[in-house]
Amino acid sequence: MNKKNAAGTVSFIFIAIMLSKVLGQVREMVIAAIYGTSAQASAYFMASQLPVSFFDMILGSAISSAFIPVYNMFMENDGKERANLFATRFLNVIILATAVISALGIAFAGPIMSIFGPNLDMSTKVLAAELLQIMFPMLIFTGMAFVFVGLLQSQGEFKIPAIMSIVSNAVCILYLFTLNKYFGIYGLAVSLVIGWVLQFIILAVPARKKGYRHSFKSGFADSGLKNVAALALPVLFASWVQPINATVNMSIASGFANGSGPSILNYANRLYIIAASVFAVSLTNYTFPKMSRLAIAKEDREWSDVVAGSIKLVLLIVIPIALVFLLQGEEIIRIIYQRGEFDETAVKMTSAAMFWYSIGMVWYSAQEIFNKAFYSVHDTKTPLIASVGSIITNVALSFILSKYMGISGLALAASVSAFVWCIFSGLMLKPKFFKESFKDLQLIKIIIMASAFAVTIFFVRQFMCASVGVETLLTRIITFAVPAMAGLAVYIILAFILKIKELDFIRNKLSKGGAGE
Repeated sequence: MNKKNAAGTVSFIFIAIMLSKVLGQVREMVIAAIYGTSAQASAYFMASQLPVSFFDMILGSAISSAFIPVYNMFMENDGKERANLFATRFLNVIILATAVISALGIAFAGPIMSIFGPNLDMSTKVLAAELLQIMFPMLIFTGMAFVFVGLLQSQGEFKIPAIMSIVSNAVCILYLFTLNKYFGIYGLAVSLVIGWVLQFIILAVPARKKGYRHSFKSGFADSGLKNVAALALPVLFASWVQPINATVNMSIASGFANGSGPSILNYANRLYIIAASVFAVSLTNYTFPKMSRLAIAKEDREWSDVVAGSIKLVLLIVIPIALVFLLQGEEIIRIIYQRGEFDETAVKMTSAAMFWYSIGMVWYSAQEIFNKAFYSVHDTKTPLIASVGSIITNVALSFILSKYMGISGLALAASVSAFVWCIFSGLMLKPKFFKESFKDLQLIKIIIMASAFAVTIFFVRQFMCASVGVETLLTRIITFAVPAMAGLAVYIILAFILKIKELDFIRNKLSKGGAGE
C-alpha cells in the first residue's frame, strides 16, 4: 500500500469509527427520550450488557489478538488455501462455542439475571431475563463477524470492517423511530440481534469474493488452534478489566434509584467511553506497528520515544476533553439526553456519575497505549497483573464508595481502578528509557495549557450564563459551545507559543500518511 492509499485508508477508518460512535450515541439519545431511566430501560441495559461481557471475556481477545497472527503465519508459510482451512476450522470452533454459550444463556436466563441483577424488583428482573433470552443468540453472529474482520484485514481489506458498526446502530435507530410503538422494548432487543446478523452478512460477502469458502465438513482440529490458545490466553485475562468492572458496577447499580441505576450508569458510561477511547484507539492503531518493529530491532530508546510520544499525545488531546466534561458535564447531559422521558432527576444523577467518570478519562485512555506497548515487546504478564489489580480495586471500591456516594461511587471506583492500572504499568514499562523520554518540559507545558483552558471556560461560562435569557435547546448549546471554543482557542494558541513538540509529530505523520513511516 503506497503512502497516498495508506493515508486514505487511515482517514476512512477514522471517519467510520467516528460515525459509528455518533450513531451509537444517537441510539442512546433516542432510547433515553423514549424510555428514560425506567425499569424497562434498566432491564434492557442489564440484558444487553451480559452477552457483550461474556463475549469479551471468553472469546473476544482470542479472535482479535490471536487469530490474525496465526492466519498470517499460515498465509506466509503455507499459502492462502491452508490459511483459509485454518480459518474455517477456527470459525467452526467459534460457532460451536457461541452456540453452546447462547443455549446455556437462554436456558438459565432467570438465574443469571438473579446473580447479576440481585437488587432489581421481580418484574424488572423477569423482563431483563426475557430480553436476555432474545439477545444471547447474537453471540453467534458476533463471533462469526469478528473472525471475518480478522480474515479481511489480513488480506488488506480495512474499509468494510470499519463500517460494520454503522449498520447495527442504524438498524436500532430505524426501529426506534418506526416500529418501537408497536413492539416496544422486546422489538428493540430483536433489532440489536438483527444488527449483528447484518454485520456478519456484510463481512461474509467480501470474504467470499476473496476466495473464502466455509465448510463444517472441515472439522474442528487444527494445529493452529494451539498457537491461538498460546497467544490468546494471557491477553484474554488482561482484557477482563472492562467487562468485569462494567458487569460488577451494573449489578451494584441495580440497587439504586428505584431500579433506575443501570440505565443512569449506562448513559454516563457511554459518553465517557466515547470521549476517552476514540482518539487513543486510533492513535495505537497508528503507532503499534512501529512499536513492534523497534522492539524487534531492540532499539530501546527509539521505542521509548514512540511510547512516550503516544502518551503525551493522548494527554494533549484527552485532558481538555476531560476538563470540558468536568466543568460542563451537566450541560452536556441536558443537551444530549434531556427530552421525553429523561427528566431533571435523571439529568442530575447522570451528570453526577459522569463527573466522577471524567476524573479517570486520561487514565482510561492511557491504558490503550500501555497495553500496546507491552504487547509490542511480547510482555503479556505485566498487563495481566495490572488487570487483576485493577479489577480488585474496582470491586472493593465499588462496594465501599457506593454506600456513601450511590451511583457516583461506582463511577469514582472505575476511575481509581484505571489510575491504579496506569501507575503500575508506567512503573513497569522499561523505567530507565521511559523516564528519559519524559525529561523534556512537555508535560509541564500541557499542565499550563490545561489550567488556562479550564480558567477560560469557567469565566466565559459565567458570562454566558448571565447573558442568556430564556433557556432553550439552542441557548443550552450556545452556553456550552462558546466557553468550550474559547477555551480551545486559548489551548491551541498556548500550544504554539510553548512549542509543543507533539503538534509537529501530528503534522509530520499526517503529511507522510500511514503508520509505517
